[in-house]
Amino acid sequence: MRVVLAVVGLLVAARGPALAAASTWPPAAQARYEEARGLMQHGRYTEAATAYRSVADWPDGGAFRERAQALYLCGTMQEAARDYAAAVTTYRETARRFADDPFARKAADAASALEEGGPVRGIEFRSRLDGAWDVLSPAQETAERDGPAAARPELERAATLLAGILHDFADHPRARNVAFALGDAHMALGRYADARADYGRAVELARREAERPGADARYAESDVKSAEEKLAEAGRALWRARVVQLAEGLLVAIGLGVIAVRPWRGLDARLLRLGGALVAATGVLAALALGVAAWVQRFDEHSPIEGGVAALFVLLPGLAGQLVALGFVSGLAASGKSSRRAGVAAILGALAALAVATCLVQRFDLFSALDSEF
Repeated sequence: MRVVLAVVGLLVAARGPALAAASTWPPAAQARYEEARGLMQHGRYTEAATAYRSVADWPDGGAFRERAQALYLCGTMQEAARDYAAAVTTYRETARRFADDPFARKAADAASALEEGGPVRGIEFRSRLDGAWDVLSPAQETAERDGPAAARPELERAATLLAGILHDFADHPRARNVAFALGDAHMALGRYADARADYGRAVELARREAERPGADARYAESDVKSAEEKLAEAGRALWRARVVQLAEGLLVAIGLGVIAVRPWRGLDARLLRLGGALVAATGVLAALALGVAAWVQRFDEHSPIEGGVAALFVLLPGLAGQLVALGFVSGLAASGKSSRRAGVAAILGALAALAVATCLVQRFDLFSALDSEF
């Protein structure tokens, strides 16, 4: 609706000077029209609708051409105020009273859009969808600003409202938009499997609409493509979430394994010296990574990895892998299970380092930067 009002504002602003120059309408009617425009710009839509109506029904001045535009804008203001039944009536009146004016076609199209799916069901659908968007839109803004946890109650509420609309209006021509919005809500909640199902439904509904007689082929194709892109995005998000869950589970299992072998029993000076050397080398590599990342950002300000993050990607996986490897070496040696201990410890250390790196990628939201098709 904000986009619609912006377009209307531009239309009025663009036509205003030309109309003033060529018009024969009474000065009082023109003043009233400008008053209506001011009310519209301040969001006082009901009052603006009344003002525009008075211009359309001005008692003198004859059939000046601004009457049609004023009546059309009256309907637009009623729509902005969510008085949809009144808006449809006004749009139909505009098309009937000013059949030869360009605004008649605009008004007829606006009325048809509000009554899409049936006069009563169309308005009910629009009202419920607006109510859901009133919850979803600020919730998405909160999630982006403060994180999903802060917006979770409102996102949950929006998802419930959208699911109800999709259930009750599955046959509506714009049901694909509801499925799309429901998928967005579930994505924000981190429910990627549900989001994938929603976007799959959106693809199905978009294709159904594309096959309707008289459908705009380009618009329908665009809808299908958008839904398919979102479906692929949800699939990637679900895969990433499962990879992270696997990494977290692996870290827990390896950690329990380290505790089980009780590495503190087999600590000796040689292992401690080796561990110290590895930690020092990892610190040097982390400092090098920090410098390289900072150098890259000097030439590419859009680089997704800052210096501190680059250092963490070297330091934390490195330390985790070394701790696990040395822990298993020490624990297995103390228990007498020294056969192939170095190979087992190295493999477990590498797995621990990879799991930590995966968790860091998720933490800093770098999956898409590393590979958009991951």
